[in-house]
Amino acid sequence: MIDLSKAVNTPEYDNYLKSIPHETLLKILENSFTEIYVLDKDGKVVYANPAVTRLYGIKPEDIVQKDSKKIKEGLWDPYSFDLTKVSHQAIVTENIYYKTNRTIICINVPVYDENNEFEFMVSTSLDNIRSVDLSYRDVRNPIETIDLEFSDQIIGKSKFFKQCLSDLEKIAKSDCNLLILGESGTGKSYIAQTVHNESRRSHKPFLAINCAAIPDGLFESELFGYMPGAFTGANAKGKAGLLKDADGGTIFLDEIGDLSPKMQVKILDVLENQRFIPVGSNKPEHVNIRIIAATNQNLIQAIKEKKFRSDLYWRLNTAKIILPPLRQRKDDILLLITHFLNDFNKRYNTKKIFSKAILSYFISYDWPGNVRQLKNAVERMCILSDKIIVHESLFLQYLDQEEDIEEFNEECFNLEEFKKRTVIKLYAKYKSSRIIAKKMGVSQSTANLLINKYIND
Repeated sequence: MIDLSKAVNTPEYDNYLKSIPHETLLKILENSFTEIYVLDKDGKVVYANPAVTRLYGIKPEDIVQKDSKKIKEGLWDPYSFDLTKVSHQAIVTENIYYKTNRTIICINVPVYDENNEFEFMVSTSLDNIRSVDLSYRDVRNPIETIDLEFSDQIIGKSKFFKQCLSDLEKIAKSDCNLLILGESGTGKSYIAQTVHNESRRSHKPFLAINCAAIPDGLFESELFGYMPGAFTGANAKGKAGLLKDADGGTIFLDEIGDLSPKMQVKILDVLENQRFIPVGSNKPEHVNIRIIAATNQNLIQAIKEKKFRSDLYWRLNTAKIILPPLRQRKDDILLLITHFLNDFNKRYNTKKIFSKAILSYFISYDWPGNVRQLKNAVERMCILSDKIIVHESLFLQYLDQEEDIEEFNEECFNLEEFKKRTVIKLYAKYKSSRIIAKKMGVSQSTANLLINKYIND
């Protein structure tokens, strides 16, 4: 760390400071976009500029002359005054602010007198403009960030997802076919659109087709087009078809595992020869397209069961991305929640935020419907909450309303059982009542009681 605690102390600098009117210095502090607040040796707030309202959601006069440790309860994490006081170095932390539902980078600088005794701490905070982890981070650990140059709308920093983003960035720059695998709701369609947007074909059409939603006969005529009079009810002028419409661009075949054997053969010909034959014609037409396919099925198993052609699989499988389910990327849940909540607050002109307790429920739940389900849950709770702060009761209400979905575990509908499962899971991972308290949004004494109740009894 860089030692920023020693102020410039020369006669020339002292004269320079004295030349600046007190009113000017105060005006500078009061109009700074960066939040500035100062704590004395006992951790009491002695100054806070108006920027704290933007970042904390509270007024300066509400915190001045108050104990910062008490003020911070329910407002932000982590609390780094004690470490800063003895560090003799600037301490940089990534704080989560619950009232404004945002994360902010804070720099705390200790100031010492001529006897090297701690005098006060100057803290500055500014909105973090990069995607970062919103979960609690020990102030002694380095800040971890990820640069999402590939797409600032693809949200994730977990190990599995970071690898997907890295691979996708390379794939998007190429012109190869792409197979996207993953459970329903993991974002396969969105990834396909993003790959197209980041490719050299981005100025050309992107057309998406759900292979499971269109009957074979209609699928063939829609995809390949047809000649005039090709079948009863056909347009007298014929139809070009989606492949022709997408010439130069990208065709996205969603749920390709549901494609019939007949259509699999025709798609294979498009992949191998960049050609197709319209319905009612015997003359092939050529196109220049990229094909991205996606499915939530196990295609290898489908090949073994003779339901999917192996040659089509290997043609599609030039590049392959497997999107991890949300239960395997828990580190991304708070990032996604914040992104979705910000969007819905803008859409509905609200200022809703989630309580600390409900965030632990979001993280503990396995989300069988993945990102799609999480997004819908955030929107529903945002709409139904009568208060600015969305409490955990709405989360339990959400689970009760989804009890008809087979994948949901029945124990999730009982608060006591949900707490028990959460405590057992967190204790198995961290073996620390302090961390469990932070994760669940309760005091450490409460965390110890829960551990004794559910684990040590």
